[in-house]
Amino acid sequence: MDTKAKRVLRTIQGCVASGRYLVLAHFIQRMDSRGLFWPDIQAVIDSPEAVEDNGLDKFGRAKWRLRGRTQDRLELGIICVMDRDQAGNLTVFITVYWD
Repeated sequence: MDTKAKRVLRTIQGCVASGRYLVLAHFIQRMDSRGLFWPDIQAVIDSPEAVEDNGLDKFGRAKWRLRGRTQDRLELGIICVMDRDQAGNLTVFITVYWD
């Protein structure tokens, strides 16, 4: 993981820890359809195997892919974008999928 990816991961982890994140309806639908729960997502955020630049979303925000495993060893991919509002950093969770 390069320096930029490590910085983004720390930002995502900080956003989650401080409640500065938004989970889109699509993300929740994908969790439900795959039988996933927030601890599964948290496991990947806490200890990802990879954090990869995934370009920009349609609004020009930096999009990132986290890949890792749940505590049950299921391989997941998480797509999120980095945003900012008046209060600071905000992570927006877009989708989750089997990796």
